[in-house]
Amino acid sequence: MSSSKLILATLKKHKVLTFSELQKRGASGSFIYKLTEEGLVIAVGSGIYASSSLDPFVAAVLATAKYYPRAVISGLTALQIHGFGQEYIERIDVDIPRENSIRNKLLRTHRVPKSRLIGIEIMNFHKGKIRIYNRERSLCEAYLIDQEGLIFFKALKRYVASGNIHFDLIQQYDKATRTQVLKHIRQEVADV
Repeated sequence: MSSSKLILATLKKHKVLTFSELQKRGASGSFIYKLTEEGLVIAVGSGIYASSSLDPFVAAVLATAKYYPRAVISGLTALQIHGFGQEYIERIDVDIPRENSIRNKLLRTHRVPKSRLIGIEIMNFHKGKIRIYNRERSLCEAYLIDQEGLIFFKALKRYVASGNIHFDLIQQYDKATRTQVLKHIRQEVADV
């Protein structure tokens, strides 16, 4: 098997690998650059590569889960994964405890108090597992990040339309995050 076929097969199997992991499998920097230029490999973040058979967003989420396993996917990224958002995601939003630090061009890191790291679930995502805020906690995130309400109200409508409303969780997360999502859900349900 040629070097390029071996590297491409390895990437297809593992989905995402770092530069050093590719080097251990015999790929040089110039070889990886050549494969990237040819569109056979995609650069996901600083030193992280993926098979071109993956959607770049999916590759970025899987890379986040693999190389930053304690980070929680949050913000607009979580809304998108839950089907509540339609915004273009340039970088993956993650929450980490305030006392920790992560730096990678792949991520938009939010350092938050541990008390706000609630509502975390492990989700199956394209044959991988990711740590993400659940649907209800993601709505509270939308409320916090969307000062004008456009993103939040679209997400809220999609959540209510799903028919799977958990008022108790919303109430719990409202208290912890100091949001008012429950009030808006009740209004939306009354209007429907």
